[in-house]
Formats: sequence, structure tokens, C-alpha cells
Amino acid sequence: MKNKLFKNSLFHAAAGIVLGLTLCFSAAIAQTTPQTHDEFVQAGKEAATKGDFKTAAKWYSKAIDVRPDDYDMMFARAGCYTVLEKYDEALKDLNTILKARPDLVGVLRFRAQVYNGKTDWKKGFQDADAVIKLVPEDADAYQARGLAQAGMKKYPEAEADLAIAIRLAPRSHTNYTVRSAIYAEQGKAAQAQADKLTAERLKGSQ
Repeated sequence: MKNKLFKNSLFHAAAGIVLGLTLCFSAAIAQTTPQTHDEFVQAGKEAATKGDFKTAAKWYSKAIDVRPDDYDMMFARAGCYTVLEKYDEALKDLNTILKARPDLVGVLRFRAQVYNGKTDWKKGFQDADAVIKLVPEDADAYQARGLAQAGMKKYPEAEADLAIAIRLAPRSHTNYTVRSAIYAEQGKAAQAQADKLTAERLKGSQ
């Protein structure tokens, strides 16, 4: 159950990154076959909005070939790779970005989530912990660190991190869903059910 939860959570995070980056571009370019950087980006955006992340990654790759330092598109491609569960490829992109721009907290947070997706809990914890030290009010980082600690079977610490994540983002149904799974894994059925119902209520109201 937990592995499925991690993958579902990671899928939504990655898809959100891809769509969030690509939706900022202008209307579709009237071009049958993209030829320029902006046309490659637009083609990738259109594929991503249709849920075709494999094709989106292909077009983003072409955009990056033209502009190797286009870290926005590299981040978008990492999101596509993550949705496709190509975690090593995603990490390669994220590592490249962070080598050039170590100040990008969002990239560091996402790398923590990808490490969790690979069940590389120690690295996931380290990245999430680094984000928290930089941005103490980052609810998603607490969620990622909590997931990593649950993966390492440090359940009290995981519960504490999810409690902070919920305090910082009380309307996030994902935080309750994650904590519900952590409770369930420990056999805490009542707490797990309560969080599950809260998550469903919050999701239904959004």
C-alpha cells in the first residue's frame, strides 16, 4: 500500500510541475513540425496538457538540445520522466540543474520526492531536511521528510513531520492521506481511518 501511495503522490507532484511550467507559455504555434526552441516547448506543452508525458519529454529534449541551459525545460522534462517512472533520468536532470543553480529550493524539494519514489530514503531525507533548513515553513518538504522517515521505519519522527505539514497546509488532502498510510502501517486503524476520512472530505471540497 505504501509504495502505491508514494507513486501516486509523486505522480501528482511531477505532473503539477510539468503543467505548471508549460502553461505559462502563449497560445499554440501554428506549425505542423516544430523547428525552433519555442516551437519545441509549445509542442511539449500541448502533449503534457493531454497527458502524453512521453511525447512531452521528447519535445522538451529537443528544446534543451537548442538551449542546453534552459533549466525550466530540464525541470519540466524531469517531471515527465518521473511520471513515467524513469527516476534515474529525472535525477540526472535535477542534478544538472542543482549543480548550476544550487539555490533552487523547488528543485531540491522535488529531488527529495524522486528519491522517495526510488525508495532511496536516506537521500530523500537529506534533501527534504536541507529544504526545511532553508525554508522552515515549507509544508511539502515536511511531507517528503516524513515519507522518508516512514520508509526508514522512524514512525514517531514521520508522524511529527506530517503533523507540521498539516499545520502549515491544513487544506492539503495529500498530507492526511500520507499520515493515514503511516498510521495504517503501524496498525493504528482508528487514526488511519480518521485521517482517510478527512482527506476524502478535503479532496471533495476542492
